[in-house]
Amino acid sequence: MKKPASEQVVAMRVALRDCLPSDTRAVVVGCSGGPDSLVLTAIASWVGQREGFTVHAVTVDHQLQPGSAEIARVANAHALALGASSAEVVPVTVDQISGEGMESAARKARRAALASVAKGNPILLGHTADDQAETVLLRLLRGAGAHSLGAMSACDDQIHRPFLGIARTHVALAVTELLEPMGITPWSDPHNADSAYARVHMRTHLEQLRADFGPGIVAGLVRSAQLLRADDQALEQWADLGIGNVEFSNDSIQGTVEVTHLLDLPEAVRTRVIRRIYEQVVGVERESSPLTFNHVAAINALVTHWHGQGEVALPSGASAVREYGRLRIYRT
Repeated sequence: MKKPASEQVVAMRVALRDCLPSDTRAVVVGCSGGPDSLVLTAIASWVGQREGFTVHAVTVDHQLQPGSAEIARVANAHALALGASSAEVVPVTVDQISGEGMESAARKARRAALASVAKGNPILLGHTADDQAETVLLRLLRGAGAHSLGAMSACDDQIHRPFLGIARTHVALAVTELLEPMGITPWSDPHNADSAYARVHMRTHLEQLRADFGPGIVAGLVRSAQLLRADDQALEQWADLGIGNVEFSNDSIQGTVEVTHLLDLPEAVRTRVIRRIYEQVVGVERESSPLTFNHVAAINALVTHWHGQGEVALPSGASAVREYGRLRIYRT
């Protein structure tokens, strides 16, 4: 008689089912061939068979190391063995822009490839609670605010991370339970042991923190991210109202607003409105904006500590200036 599923595997199945919209008919699983993604594929296939959706496993070949095509082929074969309805390999070229690390460039290429295949269907990624904790700590050390410290979301419009509240150790137990009986050995990415990557350093430090302060540190960091994400969403909704007082030119190369309108807003909302004006004028998304904390502070000073200072030079050929009681951000 088949052994019943462990408590950990049941929790993963419930988390995945609850993370998806009830009308889901197909999902795309990002399957690198590592333990997290293979367990995710197995769990998604089990739930999909019972909830009525198909599972398409996609292995993105970044072509950054020798033998990557074979690694991707094996990952696809494992995904099919674990119950995926279909599987494919998508090769990508990783292009770095100035000042961008390889890890970030690879992530962007991977997301673009998955989105292209998914065509609007949910995309499942295997990030765990430990990944979330590492992200929070890395961003905290860089001086991030609530938006960045909110880190990864469990369920966005298209991206879903059902294991974000599940410890990596539980995924390891699922490997023993679900993969090993089938003779499947997950791929171990050598990049995960390369100290050239900041995340690898942070993983080591997080293990030490766990040893010093107890296993609850990961759950605490994940909880902090959830709380900060909720706070950020509330502040962004407030900023939606604040941006309504901004007048943009027809070609959106400049935005102006009465200083008094900005002074009425709390600083956390005012700085978000300032960022929104800049992003619309320059034509960038929040996540790719080159505007720094110091840039925003200098613009904010035009509103709160005005003493006749001149215009503030901003990235991407933009400037901010205070004129006749109005803040103007424009593209030069």
